[in-house]
Amino acid sequence: MNRSMWKSSPYIGPIIQMTNLVFAIGLSIGPQVVKPYLGRYDEDIEGIQPIQMAYLVLAVINMFMVIFLVLSATLFGLYTDQCNNVHEVLFQVDDDDIEVIPDEPDTLSVTEVEPPQPTKLDPCSRPGRLLVALVTLAFTVMAGQCLMFACLLYTYLYEYLHWSVNAATTLYSVYYVVLFLVGAIIVPLSRWVSPTKLVVFDMTSLLLSSILMFVALRQEDAGDILTTAGVLVSALGDSNILPTFITLAEQSLLVIPRVMSLFVAGFGAAMIIMGPVAGVSLNFSVESYPTLMLALVLACILVLVLYFGCIHWLKNSGQWPGTMESTRPENDRQSAQE
Repeated sequence: MNRSMWKSSPYIGPIIQMTNLVFAIGLSIGPQVVKPYLGRYDEDIEGIQPIQMAYLVLAVINMFMVIFLVLSATLFGLYTDQCNNVHEVLFQVDDDDIEVIPDEPDTLSVTEVEPPQPTKLDPCSRPGRLLVALVTLAFTVMAGQCLMFACLLYTYLYEYLHWSVNAATTLYSVYYVVLFLVGAIIVPLSRWVSPTKLVVFDMTSLLLSSILMFVALRQEDAGDILTTAGVLVSALGDSNILPTFITLAEQSLLVIPRVMSLFVAGFGAAMIIMGPVAGVSLNFSVESYPTLMLALVLACILVLVLYFGCIHWLKNSGQWPGTMESTRPENDRQSAQE
């Protein structure tokens, strides 16, 4: 859906960032919804336990969302006379990938109109496949880091650092409130600030956050303060890192549906892999949580260095679309024909 919207709008950055921003709203509200049910378990209680009630509350919310979405889609189809069915959504021809040459001016002949030269790599080419693989890998690694905050931060604070339920859920919610506020600032800025600069800012924030949380385990007096600071600093980078990766790829590659599906698959792979790995690691050492986050950030920095290095090499070697060297053989053949 994001891809379809940005292909018809010049504001790719704000569109992708806005979706991530809305996602953060729910994550900031969720802990406060379930807080009354956490940390309570009584074997003498007959029937539903408090934690089971929390799941029932979330299930009711999900059901209301399903009803809302179905009614919205139905009403949209009725008012726009569009057929909104599963077959149309899944098998609709994606015409926006076709590069359309503008209409020829009446004052020029056909020979005077030259088709526009591509300025982005074809993702199906050999260099394009390499860049797609690197972006997908970076997306997967950072998705794993984000999911560790979304899924394991409360467990880490409550179960392993022995914070109270109120303190753990408060920091969890404040983290996403900060993420939302920073994301709200990034939405308009992303139109003018390049994704490269945003990536540098994000990786610096995430690296500093991981170091603070790692050092916090070594400090008895200031441990809670450093942990809080590390969590909040991480919100600066997490507020836009995944959407920024998509806009970064769009600068260099033609992001066709199959490329976008790889990003989504990378997010799913992170959910499958990082959750169990981080959970099992916590059973052996409390230090595994900040250590894994630090390792993921460093791994992502390495992948990004390779990504920008490949782009620099391709442009210097003349293999980048639109460069003089890449179009020289075609120009030589045209001169020979003349």
